[in-house]
Amino acid sequence: MSANRFIDELRSMGFSEEVVMEVLQSLTDLYIASRIPYGFVVKAFSPTYTFEDVKRTKYWPYSKTTEEILRQHEFIDSGSGYTIYSENENWFFVALTEKGLPIAKEAYENKLKDNLSFVEELFEKYKGLLPILYFGASYESTIDRAFFYSKDTGTIVKSIVEYKVDRRLKFHSKGDHSKIEKYWEEQKRRFEHEKLDIVSMAFQSVASTKTVVSIINEFFSLLYEKRLVLLMPDFSTSSVYTDRERWILTDELLNVVEEKTKIENQEKLKEFIKDFVSVFLLSLGEEGYTKGQILKAIEVIVEENKDLELSYDELLDKFLNVVNEVNSVTGCISKFNEPGGPESLPFLILNKEVLDSAIREFLENLGSRALALA
Repeated sequence: MSANRFIDELRSMGFSEEVVMEVLQSLTDLYIASRIPYGFVVKAFSPTYTFEDVKRTKYWPYSKTTEEILRQHEFIDSGSGYTIYSENENWFFVALTEKGLPIAKEAYENKLKDNLSFVEELFEKYKGLLPILYFGASYESTIDRAFFYSKDTGTIVKSIVEYKVDRRLKFHSKGDHSKIEKYWEEQKRRFEHEKLDIVSMAFQSVASTKTVVSIINEFFSLLYEKRLVLLMPDFSTSSVYTDRERWILTDELLNVVEEKTKIENQEKLKEFIKDFVSVFLLSLGEEGYTKGQILKAIEVIVEENKDLELSYDELLDKFLNVVNEVNSVTGCISKFNEPGGPESLPFLILNKEVLDSAIREFLENLGSRALALA
């Protein structure tokens, strides 16, 4: 069934234009987010609850009439398979079904087409943000969607580096650790042939900075007004995190981003990536990676990002310079451990809090530079 035929059927059954438009809007929302939390129950107040105890969320603002239309057409599923049972709350989701997907997709594509001029003008106004949107989107496999967080965390994305450099867990207690070791081997084999994409890691990392997040929120708020993106809470199999909201994007919108993203100065991009690698390696040292593991990480970055034509020696020199700069300016770490072997630490941490601050400052600076690449 096409979206137009579905609309005609609703009109023929006597539903008002307001209801018809709300149903279409709910479908585009579901296409964007795949599943949406519509209600929750706080168990402390309702250990046994009825439907009347369910508190509605701001994420699903649609009427009972719209819900019934979608449910009776089998376009949505709000069964227990989409409920998250946490310790203190139960969260109820409404999810788009396979039957509803084609109509929801068509409805969203029509909305994007109707607003394409607005989107293109917005992209031109925020063109400095486009490389970050294109290279820096994170991905949620549960809903098969790209996203950006709406709060800054200043987090450096480390992706699969621990498996690439074989950073195995060290056990300090006796016992059977075979299950953990087996899991480690499985993960290592899983990621063996997956690229350590340093460009994506760099842009995902700067997308978490205060500088960039403020512009991301400004940008997506304008698209949200047209209901082309949604702001949804992060969730896991056991909890919903309303204090950690994410902007959810469709592939269709990202395709437009790809078409409009241009980085004229490739050398400028390359310098940005090289400087990010230095901060990335500094953060590995903060987490206790050995000198040998950090040197191995440089090898992997060079080998798996050949299109960037990075130099091992240059990346190492830049890293040493950053370590010695942090040492001389803040005193929070020692100088680089030149004579140390592979199992030694690359530097000693004398004040972790100050080191955290220094890394965040480096990352903020990179965020500002990323906005000037296009």
